[in-house]
This record gives sequence, structure tokens and C-alpha cells, in this order.
Amino acid sequence: MCTSFVFRKNTIFVGMNFDNDGKAYKISDAGGKGFLISVKAGGVFYPSIGINPNGIFANHQTVDPNENGGYKRQNAKRWVTSKLIDVVLKTNVGFSEIAAMLEQVEIVNAPNSSAHVLIVAPNGDLCVVEPGRKNIVSKKAESDWFVLTNFPISDYGTVTPKTAAGSGSDRYTKGARLLREKDRMTVEDGFSILKDVRQDGPAWVTELSLIYDVAHRELYYAQRRNFEDVKKVKLELNA
Repeated sequence: MCTSFVFRKNTIFVGMNFDNDGKAYKISDAGGKGFLISVKAGGVFYPSIGINPNGIFANHQTVDPNENGGYKRQNAKRWVTSKLIDVVLKTNVGFSEIAAMLEQVEIVNAPNSSAHVLIVAPNGDLCVVEPGRKNIVSKKAESDWFVLTNFPISDYGTVTPKTAAGSGSDRYTKGARLLREKDRMTVEDGFSILKDVRQDGPAWVTELSLIYDVAHRELYYAQRRNFEDVKKVKLELNA
């Protein structure tokens, strides 16, 4: 039950709260060439959140389920969400290639899972993949900000609905209000927003909060809601 945001007005920032229900996870900075959080499910660690060598951010978050998005056996033309995340984060694929890929490959949920995928390009363009619903590509010029929680954003005719219903709609409303008020963004501003939309349990707890400063190629993260202890990763990305 995570929360993500993109600020894309005069500079690009991506923020995320990784809200966990007790699963093990591990962090890798890929030697500075990217950033990866893998989450354990069924005894295996799967890529879940990160930045690839081209500076593309990707994650997947729980979303309200629908029958059409259920698991189907994978093949060359059908992938589960974790396979899409794996391809995006572990290769040099670019945003235009990802968009083209999504025209050719059906994305479905893994067994006993319902998730949507957020992909953000360094220029602020973004894509949301919602299995069984539809894929949304939103250019930077479409909005100054974007928030994704756990209701399907494709149910609305805009990426910035004024009102929303479903899982995480309370966090969406609060995050949208805070972003709407911002003319500029800093790392500190981003963490302040994440602190305001954190979850303290009992079922879901904000395990890790991150801010990706695209212009400076830097990623900052805090663990276990300790927003006073922030670690910095300098990303040596492709030109």
C-alpha cells in the first residue's frame, strides 16, 4: 500500500513511500549505476523499486483488484508486473522503448497479486501500467504533479483527479493538496510530503521513503520513518 509522487513543474523530483506488510527486502546501489529495492515473495527476491542506468524510475504498488488483470501464464507476449520491472531496471532500456514494448506485450498480475506499475522518464514523462485496465502515458506538459496510491488511476479521465475513491484515496488527496501548493521542490520538501502521507500500521508500515532528484542525479532515502537520518546515493548514470 505505497504512495508515489512526481513533481514536474520546473524541475523533476520523484518521491515514494515503500509501505510494507512484513516482507523482507534488500537494497542495492548497483555500484552507483542505479538503485534497486528487491522484495521477497515466495522465497525469492523480486525487483520492486529502482532507477535504471538511463535514469528511469520504476516501481509497482498494490492496486484495487479487477478480474481482467488476473494471472495468466507468461510467454514472449505476456509478462507479469515483476518481469516488466525487471526489464526496466536491469537493462539500458529507454522510455520510448518501454512505451513501444507495452504496445507489444500484455502485462498481467503475478499469482495472488494485484499491482500497478509506475515508470518515470528523466524528462518528467510518465507511464502507469494497470493490468486488466489500461496503460496511461502522460507527458510532462499535462500536469505539474502526479500522485499514485492504490486505487486505479485509469478509472478517471485525468492523471490528476480532483476527487478519488478506493484504497489510498486519503493519501492521494493529502499528497495532491501538498503538491498543488508547491511552486518549487527541494529534497527537504519532498520528505516533508512523504512524512505527511506515511503509514504507521498496524497492517502497513512505511518501511522506506525515497526522493530522486533527477537534475542532480541523486537519490536520498530514510528507513523506518526516521526522517532525520537520510542517506544519499550519487548516481553515475548514462549520459
